[in-house]
Amino acid sequence: MDTSTHIIMGFGLAGLAYIDPAVGQNPELVAAVMAGTVLGSNAPDFDYALRVFKGKGMYTEHHRGLSHSVPAWFIWSFLLTAIIFVFSPALSGQEAMHLFGWTFAAVLIHVLFDLFNAYGTQAARPFTKKWLSLNFIPLFDPLIVFLNIAGFALWTAGESPGLIFSVIYTIILVYVIERFFSSRRALAQIRNELRESSVLTVVPTIRWSVWQFVSETESGFTTGELRSGKVRPVHSFEKTKHGLISAAEKDQNVRHFLKNSKHVHSIVIPAPSGYEVRFFDLRFRTKNHYPYMAVCLLARNGTILSSQTGWIHQTGKLHSTLLPGNSSGTAGLDA
Repeated sequence: MDTSTHIIMGFGLAGLAYIDPAVGQNPELVAAVMAGTVLGSNAPDFDYALRVFKGKGMYTEHHRGLSHSVPAWFIWSFLLTAIIFVFSPALSGQEAMHLFGWTFAAVLIHVLFDLFNAYGTQAARPFTKKWLSLNFIPLFDPLIVFLNIAGFALWTAGESPGLIFSVIYTIILVYVIERFFSSRRALAQIRNELRESSVLTVVPTIRWSVWQFVSETESGFTTGELRSGKVRPVHSFEKTKHGLISAAEKDQNVRHFLKNSKHVHSIVIPAPSGYEVRFFDLRFRTKNHYPYMAVCLLARNGTILSSQTGWIHQTGKLHSTLLPGNSSGTAGLDA
């Protein structure tokens, strides 16, 4: 999920925590639990530090990796509980256990909802390093956000937060289960209508009746959508073998990108200083554009000059940002 949703759900879980008698009867524990659930709802994404200190390529490869793993669930929860406990001297050891429980719930819910969308996570590490994604909740889900905001309004109006968010999170649970089965129905319908042997991935959108898809065969890709029960192919791409593509795959940023991408289509574009090789993750389509990509600039002799990776929404000035001497990779990126 996006950061704003994680923050909102952190406050929502703080409201839900009022169903715990130990929390509801102790104002200091209420404050501590709210800190724990808000921070816990965002802690797995503290791997943003990789972007700050190691660059966007490293962040692209490892975001939602080790920080979302099984050991990390407990490490984040313990560290946050310990820090909050230090600043809450009135709390007893038993109350600290309640704090840990709600903080752990926040961390776990963060990881689960990241698992539900298309980007995926390495939530099963250390048992497997495979990127897991269930592809049935979009990165930003308006209903989940709206329900939490409605709960905040009722809470502010004086209603019982425990009751309010018990109802809200029951609704969200039912909604999540329905979206899962809806995604399975969409997958089955698309596979049936395409009638080809392929690796098929469905991607949710904020519209319940619209699902995007990518179908990959040995020779190429088909992208499209299931809209109101009708399957509509949008683009077809043939797989390309090119020496420049192989050369670009040796670039560090490109390797980072390929580590956790799926259904990657690559193209070679002539450029004034040589060639641009672009790698697109076809799961993420905005109209006719695939913004999640890696781009490598090569000289005419195949030497790597520079590269970028991340969410690149405007490619018009991309070549100028890749020129040697201006290769920081920051322009045009919205990660």
